[in-house]
Amino acid sequence: MSSNLNEVVLHLEETLDDETLRRLEDEVRRDPGVVSVGHSPEKAHMIMVVYDSDSTRASNLLHRFQERGLHAQVVGM
Repeated sequence: MSSNLNEVVLHLEETLDDETLRRLEDEVRRDPGVVSVGHSPEKAHMIMVVYDSDSTRASNLLHRFQERGLHAQVVGM
């Protein structure tokens, strides 16, 4: 595995219930380059994604959220 790991925090405008959020995280984990994904229950609209920067970029991850019909923006790297 590459040692070029980075993290990005994405803000979701949508409010997702626990089951939908769990399914979203499961889907994101399967995206190319994603190492892990998670959120804090107190801030469910903030999603942190750890990714291999040799395989993908933060902009690609953001685009994948948007392809899923979500309104998201990068708020931290």
